[in-house]
Amino acid sequence: MRRALGIFFILVVMVVLPMRIVFAEKPVVYIQPALTYENSINKINIDEDTRRQVERIIGERLKQIADAGDLPYEVRVATADSYHSTNEHITDSDKIFLYPTIMVSTSIDTVNNNSLETAYTSTVIAGISLMFCMPEENLDITRVTEDGNPVSLRLLGLVPMVEAETIGLSRYNPSNDRWQNIHNAPISEWEKTGKFISLVRQMMKDHISFSNLIGNLRDDKAKLGMDTYQVTDVDMSSEMAKELFTGKEAEDLKFLVGYCFTSAYQKKTKRVMYPPAVGGQDLVNSMINGAYKLSLDSANGKVDVHMSNPGHSIRLDISGLASEVVDSGNNVYTTLHKVWLTKSPVEGKEKRELSRLHERTVKLPPGTSTDSDDNQIYAALLLGLAQELGGQDK
Repeated sequence: MRRALGIFFILVVMVVLPMRIVFAEKPVVYIQPALTYENSINKINIDEDTRRQVERIIGERLKQIADAGDLPYEVRVATADSYHSTNEHITDSDKIFLYPTIMVSTSIDTVNNNSLETAYTSTVIAGISLMFCMPEENLDITRVTEDGNPVSLRLLGLVPMVEAETIGLSRYNPSNDRWQNIHNAPISEWEKTGKFISLVRQMMKDHISFSNLIGNLRDDKAKLGMDTYQVTDVDMSSEMAKELFTGKEAEDLKFLVGYCFTSAYQKKTKRVMYPPAVGGQDLVNSMINGAYKLSLDSANGKVDVHMSNPGHSIRLDISGLASEVVDSGNNVYTTLHKVWLTKSPVEGKEKRELSRLHERTVKLPPGTSTDSDDNQIYAALLLGLAQELGGQDK
């Protein structure tokens, strides 16, 4: 009898387990209206039309990936009309929401002067984070739409992405002693916004990875473990950096460096990353409950995203800046700019410090001179170097 019961139990297990695997449902994720992180680093204005374009690009791309069976969850995409037909946020306590969040919409604008002409360039930077959230357990749903009562969410996972491209790159033609492809006037806001939209479309095509989110999206209590990471500080030990970047410009640069590192690090490691807690932004550490809160804006009001303290802190340091002009004779000049960036702690095969060099050689007609905006060149170099540092093999 005991033997018969044992065989029966084995048969039951063999039947039930495969059935559970077959009928296991993917978590359902509801795409919500786009959020914006309001900060002075967002120089490019995100108006209602731009916000809708971002929502449409992200929604269509995620639906396309879901239809191909390449997402670890089922995605529900609302229409643009549904997004803005009401001032209420959907906050069912058992649902998972995806908030496309515009973290960076800025440009690094440069002016290169010489005795003949003035050339303008603008490096447009687009930073999008896909934030997977659930409502806070104690959320009073009846009050979230009232003035002064923002939607309160708990972060489950984050997919940070960043892309940049320069408008107005010019080059010197030594055969006729002239610059080519020059923008003789500052890059217009219309051009910057158009480039921002195209960068969002490009990053959604090339840089999405969800492999670090599957387990978190199945955690209906929205509690992340200790295996979470965050850039908690970006230092400036370089004396030259402290002289060139001060006040709000320094704070903005720190946030951008932290965000570019975060994007590359998450893509490389597939770990759960928090937004960088640097740069003086509204990311508040509460000593009472040991949680962070990131306040964001939506078309319908404020949204607060809460995070537990990270299990692992990462510190970056702008450890060096340098420049030099080399006269090669015959009116040929090479300007060198170099930056150094360090990371701690060091993991596995990582290098603690990396550097990046920018070299610009021009031939100027006799009696002419050239001038460049060192701060903007250094900033652009540091953002590229932050991505390189975050993308190292571990």
